[in-house]
Amino acid sequence: MNRATSSHSFFSTDLLPWTDRAGRLSWLKLVTFLLCIAPILWMAYEWKAALWSAKPLTALIRETGDWAVRFIALSLLITPLRYASRWNKLILIRRMLGLTALAYTIIHVVLYVIDREFGLLTILYDVLLRLYLILGLIATLILIALGVTSNSYWIGRLGALQWNRLHLWTYPAAALSLLHVFLVIRLNAFEASLISGLLLLFVGFRLLRQRPNPSSPLKWLALAILCGVMTALIEVIFYRISTGVDPMRVLIANLDFSYEIRPAWWVFLSGLTLGILTLIQNLSLSRKTSPLA
Repeated sequence: MNRATSSHSFFSTDLLPWTDRAGRLSWLKLVTFLLCIAPILWMAYEWKAALWSAKPLTALIRETGDWAVRFIALSLLITPLRYASRWNKLILIRRMLGLTALAYTIIHVVLYVIDREFGLLTILYDVLLRLYLILGLIATLILIALGVTSNSYWIGRLGALQWNRLHLWTYPAAALSLLHVFLVIRLNAFEASLISGLLLLFVGFRLLRQRPNPSSPLKWLALAILCGVMTALIEVIFYRISTGVDPMRVLIANLDFSYEIRPAWWVFLSGLTLGILTLIQNLSLSRKTSPLA
């Protein structure tokens, strides 16, 4: 079988997560792989050392779910960061991060089934009556479909254009996962609000790239401000619905830096950083291509 044919084989993906497509060691992939397995290893240690709360399985379900959402966000960060930094090797770890998100999601679901003592009727009853479980189930099914089709076989089968369109479903999966989280948490929505704002930033980045002059500093600044404001509004809406707190108190808290920096500011700074990186890379490219360089 020649190389062109083997690249479309269903089993053509590398078996070793720390090697590149040529089979050579990739330090970027190796470090990423170690970071991917670090949370589950730490959770296993905490379980073995009995460091969990009175309900360790419940805590483990929550932790694996949190890490699934975090890795979804990290996988979506790769494209804007790659574009802004011109570090094309980042594409090597996008699939790994996505599959890690899927792995933590499956572990999360399996632990939930164990917690319900494998009672399929009880689980079905829970899913039908609880919106957060319905949203989580839909997000899980999307992630499974994306994980199955993430290899070169499906790229060849579907074609690059259709494959890329299919994997845009990562964004709906991330949104559904975040809604699932918001419906579960009761008090502290810091991380969920932060990841929601970053998701808006990543979507805004894709929309910005389709516009004329996508590297314009003013456009990046506007995007950063808009996503920061929307992040603050997400917090306001959550706390208003969950606790009934006055929206003005939440907005004022965003201007108080004595305790902590709120998610809206982190999202704004993230957008600003991506914009600055894009500007620097474009200026550097302009100097290299200038006839006077």
